[in-house]
Amino acid sequence: MPKSRMGRPRTALTVAALSAIAVGGLALPAHAISGHTYAASASAQSAAPATTYQCNKTYYSGTAITEEGDTGSRVIEVQCQLYWRGYLTSDQVDGIFGPNTYKAVLKFQREWSNECGNQLSIDGVVGTYTWGALRSACPN
Repeated sequence: MPKSRMGRPRTALTVAALSAIAVGGLALPAHAISGHTYAASASAQSAAPATTYQCNKTYYSGTAITEEGDTGSRVIEVQCQLYWRGYLTSDQVDGIFGPNTYKAVLKFQREWSNECGNQLSIDGVVGTYTWGALRSACPN
């Protein structure tokens, strides 16, 4: 194995350099280069700020099933519709169908079914009928 000027194997330096690239270019502490391996601390990683969207345009006009775990334009549209109806706050419009969106959809489905006489499945999933209800006024 090739030796560095300090007499240590160069493998550790190569592994550390490749690890830095794989982790997205994080700078590794000097002791990682000396042959020891450490996991990058949470403080070394910067958390990206959450993205929020403005509800001043249409992000999606279809009726595809949209449910917990989904992300993207369909979710943004669901969240904007729920925001305009008071079920979510503007900072919860983030394009991620997580627990807050799920609970808001359930509440909307329940209230729509009770107040508007049109029964929606109260399942937290935005399908054809829930899309229609989100985009229309209560018929009563």
